[in-house]
Amino acid sequence: MSIESISQFKYNLLVVDDELEVTKSLRRQFRKKYTVFTANTAKDALNIMEHNDIQVIISDQRMPEITGIDFFMMIKSKYPNALKLILTGYSDIEAVIGAINEGQVFRYITKPWHPKELEAIIQEAFEKYELITKNKRLMRSLQETNLSLEEKVKFRTKELEDANEKLRDLNIEKNKYIGIVAHDLRNPIGAAKSFSDLMLLDFDLYDKEEHDMFLQSINKQCSFALNLIEDFLDISKIEAGIFELKYAKHDYITFVKENITKEQTLFRKKSQKIFLHTEIDSLPFFFDKDKIEQVMDNLLSNASKYSPPKTNIDVSIVLKDNRVFTEITDHGQGIAREELDLLFKAYKTTSTKSTAQEKSTGLGLAIVKKIIDAHEGKISVESTFGEGSTFIFELPFRQKI
Repeated sequence: MSIESISQFKYNLLVVDDELEVTKSLRRQFRKKYTVFTANTAKDALNIMEHNDIQVIISDQRMPEITGIDFFMMIKSKYPNALKLILTGYSDIEAVIGAINEGQVFRYITKPWHPKELEAIIQEAFEKYELITKNKRLMRSLQETNLSLEEKVKFRTKELEDANEKLRDLNIEKNKYIGIVAHDLRNPIGAAKSFSDLMLLDFDLYDKEEHDMFLQSINKQCSFALNLIEDFLDISKIEAGIFELKYAKHDYITFVKENITKEQTLFRKKSQKIFLHTEIDSLPFFFDKDKIEQVMDNLLSNASKYSPPKTNIDVSIVLKDNRVFTEITDHGQGIAREELDLLFKAYKTTSTKSTAQEKSTGLGLAIVKKIIDAHEGKISVESTFGEGSTFIFELPFRQKI
């Protein structure tokens, strides 16, 4: 057995013949063009094939232990891609042609062979191997491409289905919101119109005190309608993705004190007071002042709205783990445990009623949560029914943007 130790060429040729001179002759003829391996037995040939990528095999038909055709049949399943050529005498032509028809042999060469003819046949075998290999690579690539395209089509189809489903849901939600807003606007506008009609038709029938009452009612109804429209526009912007935060550095303690002072004027109507509890004198960090003011306004007005007169609202501020925690605690009616999940959903209301017939748009807490989420913060609520509620929101203590 003779094996080239280093493969110099693109293709490997295996010559199998029990006659040593034949293998030497073929090796000499083709070693300048191919890497040539030689074997004098089927066992040696199998050993070579196990350790080397053989593209073309030339085997003698008549060998002592096994015929060339039988050898090819033996390796057919394990090495299906190798092109098989057989050296044969005229007496074995019929068997060799049968093997060719069965796909076991690519070509045969009769003994004695002409070197040029043999060279052409071997070159043709390598070209055939190249075509077969390229075809298989192309087929694999095509299959992989088809599989990839199928996966992409499935993925895009799923994306499209999800997008359509989301659009349907948004359309349903939009129609629901429009219906609710239209219904909620009709009542205050209708009430304002009724009072204005009374004044226009029978102005002189009413005294100044009644005129003032009518005007106050009209003003109250218009204020509620305006608040509802502003809340609806806010949540529409958020849902449409055009909600932007304008970060700037502010002292949070000063900011909260200013909000408490502003709200305290409104709380006097119910003889309520707001108290700030904090051990921090100054707390500057980046947040959207207008948006967080909206959060504070909503939570403080809710605390007043759902608490009886002459009660206190407590505001606490702490800095912990690089987060600013703000707690707003009322001493009102509280919220039933099973209704807590409804609080931050648009147009969802609980059974808790305001203590002085104050109206609610049903959007305030939903907007509050969107604002806090946009700041990468969190909001939660703790409540004991009949005793009061505490709303807690936290903001990142950002020192730079």
